[in-house]
Amino acid sequence: MKIAAVYGSPRRGKISKTYWLLDAFLAGCRDEGAKIQLINLNEYDIKFCTGCYTCWTKTPGKCALKDDMPKIIEILKEADLEVWAFPMYFFGPTALFKNFLDRTMIFAEPFFEIKDGICTHPMRYEEKSKDKIIISVCGFPEMDHFKPIHEWLKFMEGRGLLNIKAEIYRPAAEFLVAPPFKAKKEEILEATRRAGQEYVRDGIIKEETMRIITQDLMDQEAFIREGNKYWQWEIDRWEAKRKENL
Repeated sequence: MKIAAVYGSPRRGKISKTYWLLDAFLAGCRDEGAKIQLINLNEYDIKFCTGCYTCWTKTPGKCALKDDMPKIIEILKEADLEVWAFPMYFFGPTALFKNFLDRTMIFAEPFFEIKDGICTHPMRYEEKSKDKIIISVCGFPEMDHFKPIHEWLKFMEGRGLLNIKAEIYRPAAEFLVAPPFKAKKEEILEATRRAGQEYVRDGIIKEETMRIITQDLMDQEAFIREGNKYWQWEIDRWEAKRKENL
């Protein structure tokens, strides 16, 4: 199996909880013999889509912008599975990831067709609707915060744009760096690695594996108390630094 993993966080690997989960999942995939091509969007020059429609008319399937996107497109074409990994920033995907997704517009035809009573575009390349696995994290403690992303992705799936095989969401991700949660962090990452193994080997991720990945770290009241304490500490720390520099 060839896997193209699209990493869409502005953060670098060591501090990115998105990357922690993605790296663990891909390690599990490698355990079962999958070949991985990591696309770190931070490392590519990807310009913003200008809506010129050149890729639909003048040069069908080819964008007019000169950047690194053609390299990414070729990797996606060769893959059997795409893993999309991005954190939730202010209740939605990062601008980095959304920009990448906008540029995949070249995979669609300009024409219209009906799917489930709603207009959509047919795909230029049949394989573009290939299987996708979604990995995302957020700072909030409730899984409900992933509902908008889930519904957005499912809407695109309903239009024939992608085929979602699994969605791996990790709430309260920022707390994974806290020393009291070290054991939980290791348990979650080990389960995420197991998820990669299960998918490549069996084509599914077990419910128990997903339960471990998404488990609660603390109740809502404790989250608010400890979270607010942390942010006040950060504000006070930087205020003290500013005063030192006066």
